[in-house]
Amino acid sequence: MTTVTGEKRSEPSSSEYDVAIVGGGAAGLSAAVFTSRYDLSTVVFDRGPSAIHRCYNIENYLGFVGIDPQQFLQLGRAHAQYEGCEIVDDFVETVERPDSLDGGFRIETQQDEVVTATRVIGASAYTADYLSSLDDGAFHEPGTHPVECDTETGRTSIDGLYVAGWLSGEPHQVIISAGHGARVAKSLITDLRVEAGFWDEVASYWDWRVEGGTYGDAGWNEHIEEWVAETIPDEASIADERRERVTEAVIEERRSFQLSEEGREQRTTDNRQLLETHLFTDE
Repeated sequence: MTTVTGEKRSEPSSSEYDVAIVGGGAAGLSAAVFTSRYDLSTVVFDRGPSAIHRCYNIENYLGFVGIDPQQFLQLGRAHAQYEGCEIVDDFVETVERPDSLDGGFRIETQQDEVVTATRVIGASAYTADYLSSLDDGAFHEPGTHPVECDTETGRTSIDGLYVAGWLSGEPHQVIISAGHGARVAKSLITDLRVEAGFWDEVASYWDWRVEGGTYGDAGWNEHIEEWVAETIPDEASIADERRERVTEAVIEERRSFQLSEEGREQRTTDNRQLLETHLFTDE
């Protein structure tokens, strides 16, 4: 297993990312796991005041009768790092959208780090003042909470900007925030897939695992072709070339969902190691 410590980096390793997430609590880390698993380069900035640290103990997260918040976050950071995410110990001061980035975002931090990202997820608990300069100051009023969005998906009126967890108006319990962060990440990835030519129903299917050999037997390709055809909206006019391209992509993607017995054993072993490192210590 690649060494993952759960510790934060002092600075980002790159100046460009697919996704930048502001806030490293349950919502932000959960979103980071999903975007990283989709092979989107992801950075989490995590230094601001955290709601989870106000808890003495987390007792209502499935699987944990009681866990120290710092241990919980350490384990969550390790999981996100395992999937390929970077976590940086820095405070985001501004998120801007200059015309020069053609729809992307410019993020500047307290430590004078500047990175760009195609998409941004705001997952901080208490403040979204770093968003107050967007849309010439009309998007978000400093000092207010929550951020205006479609609560279910986290989408905002600014393309490519999402909010997750308590900042969206969702309840503040840790398990709800984690689930909402995952939902928002799924919305972000669905939007990416739609831009790539998928239609909504096909775009929302991704990220699960099945046993090796589950897909690819006689008639399986034909079944997928039929399913893809059935998902085309009645009112949509889909060119044959696009339908064939999406069908081929879905077939390839489904095959990638298969995990060998060795792969499953490796992830199980890695998971045990993470738990032993961050939970089951002598301390």
